[in-house]
Amino acid sequence: MIRHVVVFRFTADALPDQREALLGELAGFPALFPQMRNWRMGLNESSRDDRFSHGFVVDFASVNELEGYLRSEHHETFVRERWRPIVDERAIVSFECDDVPL
Repeated sequence: MIRHVVVFRFTADALPDQREALLGELAGFPALFPQMRNWRMGLNESSRDDRFSHGFVVDFASVNELEGYLRSEHHETFVRERWRPIVDERAIVSFECDDVPL
């Protein structure tokens, strides 16, 4: 299994309704991409590092499933048109994680 982790923060000028719309759209991704499993998203609650305000984690059965999602037209359009204009910084890590059931 591949665990895909994304943490991010919005631009300073991103309006509250833009932020909520983007988070709502992200929350709908598992319905659009059935290969996504164990989707979780939330606010950063860390008292040690507040560089990123939000994060999400999702599992894929294989690297091929993850790559299929990342290369999909829907994902590419979302990143280009919705994500990049209002996300200031992000970090992404994907790693093998065989100890969690799908």
